[in-house]
Amino acid sequence: MRVALLHNLVENAPQPNPDAPRDILYELDHPKNIEAYQKALEAGGHEVFAMNGDAYLAERLKDLSIDICFNQCEGYHGDSREAQIPALLEMLGIPYTGSKVLALALTLDKAMTKRVLAYHGLLTPPFQEFVTADDLLDARLAAHFPLFAKPNSEGTGMGIDDRSILRDEAELRERIAYLLNAYQEPVLVEKYIEGNDVTVGLVGNYPDLHLFPISMIDNSLYEETGIHVYGSELKIDLGDEYKYQCPAQLPDELANELRRLAIETMRVTLTLDYARVDFRLDKNANNRPYILEINSLPGITPISDLTLMAEAEGWSHARLVYSVLEAALKRHGLQIDVPLHEYEKVRVR
Repeated sequence: MRVALLHNLVENAPQPNPDAPRDILYELDHPKNIEAYQKALEAGGHEVFAMNGDAYLAERLKDLSIDICFNQCEGYHGDSREAQIPALLEMLGIPYTGSKVLALALTLDKAMTKRVLAYHGLLTPPFQEFVTADDLLDARLAAHFPLFAKPNSEGTGMGIDDRSILRDEAELRERIAYLLNAYQEPVLVEKYIEGNDVTVGLVGNYPDLHLFPISMIDNSLYEETGIHVYGSELKIDLGDEYKYQCPAQLPDELANELRRLAIETMRVTLTLDYARVDFRLDKNANNRPYILEINSLPGITPISDLTLMAEAEGWSHARLVYSVLEAALKRHGLQIDVPLHEYEKVRVR
């Protein structure tokens, strides 16, 4: 099978503003990750063509007779950037892995996603979207400090650190002003849920879904660093010191509820093939789970959260890549007849 491996490398990104925050390019990929994907795909006998997903992609694909695209494009510009390459592929009539245009545009917009979750009766922290630092604070939030602020359309923990926890309105206004200027997009403010971060990873499509062991970050383990939130500093800068528990030691009833909520979140957001759903467990309410967001284009690099969860179950990185491809092929009505053990011969670290 001829597979186009589509990516957006940091080295191909437009030069950011000199005053941009240092995490502004954290979502983008690196050559070593692309090599890992390519090695995993080639292990199954596929002919792989790695290329940058940009405005010239249609021309690159024109004469290659591609069967399916393995899409890892985060996009370079705009609040619909994750949906841009899938939209182009749909125009060209080329199948691709992962969620479709609507789901990718929706889930990149955290506030809109929370509106969808609330409509379906799925618990998410009360929130407000700010477009200026002077927007009137909703009375429902004003009564529930501390609050939490983050960019509305970023991933990889961008714009999130201990300064995201706001104790009063003065801190809130200052943080909103900073985020608006730094990331040039609306700011999501929500009630801060005190407790541990939990994430649930899934691969496949309903009803043929596989759920990985649940991963939990015990924030008390980071007291010496002064870090209490799972932001870009933990995800990228302190990656080697990342302390997580997988499988998470949770009561069966809570673990089952997290799995149910993850499946429902994937369903109502129209997410396909694979996903990661992030929660906070409210330690002041018997670890009641609040849905923070869903990542419909989750990282599957050799050190991504989803990969770590898969490895906790004994999967190799290659098997995870294979499973994403297989889910997409089944969904598109295409057949793959590659034995899983061929992928298991490759373990990329």
